[in-house]
Amino acid sequence: MRATVSLIALLVAAPAAADTVFAQAPVAAATLYPDGATLTLRAEIDLPAGSHVVMVPYARAGGSGSLPRIAVSDGVTVGALGFRRDVVADPRDIYSEAQEEAAQARDAAEDRLLAKQDELDTARVLLTALQAKADYLAGITPPEDATADQILAIAEMVSSQTAETRSAILVAKADLRPLEEELEDLRGALSAAEAALARLSPPGAENDMLTVEVTVAEAGPVALEMTEQSGAAGWRVDYDANLDRDAGELTLDRKLIVIQNDGRTWADVDLTLSTARPNDQIAPSEVYSDRAEIFEPQLARNAAPEPMVEMEMAEEGRGVADMAVAPAPMQTAGLKVDGLAISYVYPEPVTIASGEAAELALDSLTIPADPGIEAAPRWDDTAFLMASFTNVTGEPILPGDASLSRDGAFVGRTTFPMIPAGAEEELAFGPIDSIRLDTIFKRNEEGDAGIITRSSTRQQDITFTVENLSDETQEVRALYPLTFSEKENLEVAVVAQPAPDETDVDDRRGVSAWNLTLAPGETQEVRITVTLDWPEGQILNWAP
Repeated sequence: MRATVSLIALLVAAPAAADTVFAQAPVAAATLYPDGATLTLRAEIDLPAGSHVVMVPYARAGGSGSLPRIAVSDGVTVGALGFRRDVVADPRDIYSEAQEEAAQARDAAEDRLLAKQDELDTARVLLTALQAKADYLAGITPPEDATADQILAIAEMVSSQTAETRSAILVAKADLRPLEEELEDLRGALSAAEAALARLSPPGAENDMLTVEVTVAEAGPVALEMTEQSGAAGWRVDYDANLDRDAGELTLDRKLIVIQNDGRTWADVDLTLSTARPNDQIAPSEVYSDRAEIFEPQLARNAAPEPMVEMEMAEEGRGVADMAVAPAPMQTAGLKVDGLAISYVYPEPVTIASGEAAELALDSLTIPADPGIEAAPRWDDTAFLMASFTNVTGEPILPGDASLSRDGAFVGRTTFPMIPAGAEEELAFGPIDSIRLDTIFKRNEEGDAGIITRSSTRQQDITFTVENLSDETQEVRALYPLTFSEKENLEVAVVAQPAPDETDVDDRRGVSAWNLTLAPGETQEVRITVTLDWPEGQILNWAP
């Protein structure tokens, strides 16, 4: 039972005098977004003057009435559009040139396979006949009244014929082996030819068809272009980033990773890659009123807790809350470059089969960079190479995955953020194993050794060290968080020797930096003493 066609198709009434022409409309151009694509399908056919119904294999509408936009060449008028289910037609009649070539290659591979199969069957028949002859010879016995001479003659004949037959069997078996190997190779060649044809997405014997009524003023070639949206495609950027420390340069080799699972092969498609995101939110969210209400409590406490216990619980809860100074900013998906989308037009036609991905070279950017070594001895045991730079390319560096190298040696994979034109950025380029870090926490002179304490004072001595194991002088920027308080009744005193060169780095409260110059083999240390004082009976919650 055939499915019901769409309402649009039911309303289509082709002119009585119109003839029906079949044509394919492969993807000719694609504008890809990070999460979707606008596809342009093109059908090119020769038509005589007059009215025609052009039928194009088209499985996208699904009978729902969602048909593409149509554009035509000059001198052609478009009438009604429709959609028909399971139209039967010889697919070879509408094959493209590439599909027909692939089909002919498939047919030739099939013919070679059948010919070799016939050759192998003939060889097997010969082997079967020789085996039957050998079996017959093995069963020959002389008659009972045979004389001695007759018996010897029969034995001589059987021996001679058996040797000859067995020898022929060995030759026939040897002849079979290359034929079987050739047959197996031809099976593989046929499978490859069938896969090559399938990769071109040829139409089948039954297809859902888009019907387009056209009227042609003058005979000649006619072009129909159909534009549709697809959610089964996208692209992203992938980088090969190399930091040349001696030259002070960061080189970015940019590649475009294009993925499509549209169900059709895109053959020699004109490709444009856009940073626009038409599938994202395009309108502001609805703003609803915010009404406050109060209600009677549903359950009353049976008994109040002990005052001291209640105070401790409150102070503990307050301590946890104090650790979250400000809510973390929410990061939203999407790209925006000064309110405008950026497009990259790939210079050559691209072929991508459905379910495949293509890696396309874009270009290479070279940016001046300032390499430096940064250390976080509170958490790490080695320092890391950093590169600071300003995006002077005149265009944004789009977010994407990146393979990082320094001085040509691979160090790992990371993800690049969005770096607008003119923006400053800092990227990490792996550990510097020759710079070793250590942090020592000494026991308190007063108070408990734990993080949570009910004592009213606490002193913590901290020492961190930076050691240069390389044979060169190194400049290291060491970062360490110095304790601070936002409570009037919690006094914090911090003494650091030597004093930090920077405080509140990047507006991070308490984060301080020491710029250290270490000779080969040298170790430098920074001593920090933290003293805390708070009212008796309250609880300290602090992680040194």
